[in-house]
Amino acid sequence: MGKVGKIVPPDKMAIAEKNNIPRTTLYNRIRAGWDIDRAIAEPPRKRVKIERDEEGTFVGANKAKPRFFSLPVELDEKLEKIIEKSGKTPSVWLEEEITKKLKRMKV
Repeated sequence: MGKVGKIVPPDKMAIAEKNNIPRTTLYNRIRAGWDIDRAIAEPPRKRVKIERDEEGTFVGANKAKPRFFSLPVELDEKLEKIIEKSGKTPSVWLEEEITKKLKRMKV
């Protein structure tokens, strides 16, 4: 048994197994500094299934594309004031404004 195996008593190991925590996850948590009680109780994160297309390229699962843009300084300052006045976060304000604009447009 390795060093970590010696510090996980059988009763704690049984709790981890009951909570569907794999041994490797438990050992990694302890190595990362988690106390045993937290390591055996906290459920593992859900694994994200990574999808690929026919060519093996990663395919996003209905996630929005990040978009980046820049504005001239004077317009950027004006935008900052408008967003601040709205009381919303910049991303929420921008999302709402773009959504309104796109709904009005005929494509």
